[in-house]
Amino acid sequence: MNLPGRPAPPEPSEREGEATAVAAAGDSVTIAGWTLVSRLTGFLRLAVIGAVLGPTLLGNTFQFANSLPNLVYYGFLAGSLFSSLLVPPLVTTLERGDRHAAARIAGGFLGVALSGLALAACAAVLVGPLLLRLSDVGLQAGTAGAAQERVARLLLLLLMPQVLLYALAGTAVAVMNARRRFALAAAAPALENVVLLVILGLTALLYGSIDPIDRVPGGKLVLLGCGATAAVGVHAAVQWWGARRAGVTVRPRAGWRDPEVRALARRAMPALGVAALAALQMLAVLLLANRVPGGVVAAEMGMTFYQVVVALGAAPVALALLPRLARLHADGNRRQFQDAFARGVALILFVSVPAAVGYVVLARPLAEVLSVGRMGSTAGVHLVATAIAAFAPAVVGQGLFHVLSYTCYARQDTRTPLRSMTVQTGVFVVLASGAFLVAPTNVLAVVGLSFSTATLVGAAHLGVRLRRDTGKVGGRLVPCLRRVAAGTVLMIPPAWAVAFLVPRWIDSRPGWLIAAVTAALVGAAVFLLVQAWWRAPELAWVIGSLGRARRRADVAGGDLG
Repeated sequence: MNLPGRPAPPEPSEREGEATAVAAAGDSVTIAGWTLVSRLTGFLRLAVIGAVLGPTLLGNTFQFANSLPNLVYYGFLAGSLFSSLLVPPLVTTLERGDRHAAARIAGGFLGVALSGLALAACAAVLVGPLLLRLSDVGLQAGTAGAAQERVARLLLLLLMPQVLLYALAGTAVAVMNARRRFALAAAAPALENVVLLVILGLTALLYGSIDPIDRVPGGKLVLLGCGATAAVGVHAAVQWWGARRAGVTVRPRAGWRDPEVRALARRAMPALGVAALAALQMLAVLLLANRVPGGVVAAEMGMTFYQVVVALGAAPVALALLPRLARLHADGNRRQFQDAFARGVALILFVSVPAAVGYVVLARPLAEVLSVGRMGSTAGVHLVATAIAAFAPAVVGQGLFHVLSYTCYARQDTRTPLRSMTVQTGVFVVLASGAFLVAPTNVLAVVGLSFSTATLVGAAHLGVRLRRDTGKVGGRLVPCLRRVAAGTVLMIPPAWAVAFLVPRWIDSRPGWLIAAVTAALVGAAVFLLVQAWWRAPELAWVIGSLGRARRRADVAGGDLG
């Protein structure tokens, strides 16, 4: 019986929903904490690339060539492949104590992946430089364009082995995730960034001047190419060691002879289609950004900012929700499935909307801080600020698409996300074609806004398709949208005032850094105070997750040991 004046206790389903939200948020914090370390070193790496190579064709060429192996790898193996397809069979075999079977599945899948990736890498070496040459048609002189093509081909020959190393690292990460070891898997990419920072420092020390792209010393290109590949090698070696410590030694096997591996590869095809289309969009962004010197580096910076929020917010939430949603779907519990799904989307909106608006407000201060060295010119700062602001709305679109696609995977539906990604790609291609019609100074704005718009359209399309199958959940999200919108609007004036008043008092790079940090803290404080005043459940979930993450800190630390 309820006591007078006391609220009725929550229903069992509601209590379970709250527990699911807190648990999912807690798992997200564990993953996000280690991912943050890697992402921060990634920011530093981009800033140093801009400082050493500057807003030049060489900077464009190196950043494009160094990004292409990653795009090839993610085009074949990204999305949710390792987490949603490779991890579950590994979990089953490892829980049975059959490490030999786990090694067979992981090694067999790696063998199949390496076969396809080797062919894709060879194609990238042949086609990549030609695409780079075609992307700047009408802008670069014939000599400069031909020189860029030659430099790109040499760099790609040195850099494409990274594709195979990424496949090894990804398989090892799947093994560790299957054993619930997340820390090393999320932290190891920071080592890759650190090694590349050392290589860039050596490049600046040995080849200090900026050379025209048709007169770049061969030794400089070899140092950059071999050093970047060595950095990925260090990353892959650490991940392999982590998988070995988890009980599975990863080595390539003839997976095409294994029926279980072949079945896994067949189930992966729609997810691979999603990843390939996403990678093609990234490739198009880099090619179009090449139309302005320094544009590729600036575009990478803008994309990195939105990817940080996706990596720290959407990806951990999606990973944490996937097994819970899969269990609820298997049990036929439609109501709790809808509730968990709605809570996951609410968490994404709670994080991504203020982050996207914050990036727009802080674009100039962030650009002033990151544009150092030879990228610190007025033109360089303008490019970076434009890229940050233009790609900012993609935080919301990409975050929602991530969670919605994982919800489909939990229902064993891999085709619906592919259809929505196809729509997203079509919208991007149509809008981004406007980059050929504007002046070079406006190219990044057109490309970034086209990509952001396409991600929002793709997420909306996927949400509508998912709603038909799972039922209406929009009514549960309206209060969340109202709270998030109010908090975001109220945080803009104080954050903007701090961001642009502080540099007037401290007119230097430290002043811009103080402005960016202080404005971010002020904006976050206002947003969170509004949520606390409104008693937003999303804030309660996050606070509860922090306590849960602290209790698991020793376990996470043990993963590194």
